[in-house]
Amino acid sequence: RRDDRRYEGRERVEYEVIKTDAVNYGNNKFLEIARKKVRGRENENEFVSISKGYFTPDGSKKYKEGLGFPADQNIVDDIIAKLSSVLQ
Repeated sequence: RRDDRRYEGRERVEYEVIKTDAVNYGNNKFLEIARKKVRGRENENEFVSISKGYFTPDGSKKYKEGLGFPADQNIVDDIIAKLSSVLQ
C-alpha cells in the first residue's frame, strides 16, 4: 500500500513519451531507450531514459531498472564516447 503522505504538497507531473526504441538480447530481455517529456504546472523538461526489462510468457514487457538523464546533446555525446571507449 502506498503511503500518500509522502506526496503531500508535491506537484503532480505528467510524462509523455516522445520516441522510443529497443535492443533485444538474450532469450527474453531488452533495453529500451526513450526520449520523454515531464510536465508540471509551471515547467517542462525533456530527458532520456534507458530501461532494462524482460518479456513475460504472454509477450508483455516488464521493467526492472532504469536510468534517466537530461536530453542535453553534450551529455548524450559524452555517454556515446564513453561507451565506445570502454568497448575498445
